[in-house]
Amino acid sequence: MSRKASFESLRALLDEVDRRYDKARSGYEFDFASEVEPFLEENKELVDAIGEIGTDFRFNPPTREKVVEEFMELLMACHAGRFSLKLYREKYKFINMWLSHAHREGLFG
Repeated sequence: MSRKASFESLRALLDEVDRRYDKARSGYEFDFASEVEPFLEENKELVDAIGEIGTDFRFNPPTREKVVEEFMELLMACHAGRFSLKLYREKYKFINMWLSHAHREGLFG
């Protein structure tokens, strides 16, 4: 079953990633089999669907692919409290900025 990427669904996922990262930084230990793996399986297809949204001269295909790569990394890293806060914030801002740009420019279709 293919999931179509929408700005709202991707923003909700980014919010969930942020919530999970905060929880991990507070000391919560996620169980890989029951919490991490299902989360990754459930959301990988949605993140991959970013590759199907439109592009423009700024949000070009290589940038779109980089957003997918960074988002996939955050899907996993948000479960590790030891993941660098600075790096997390940089990746989060990068993804958020490009999703917002694509939304503003009507690239979600």
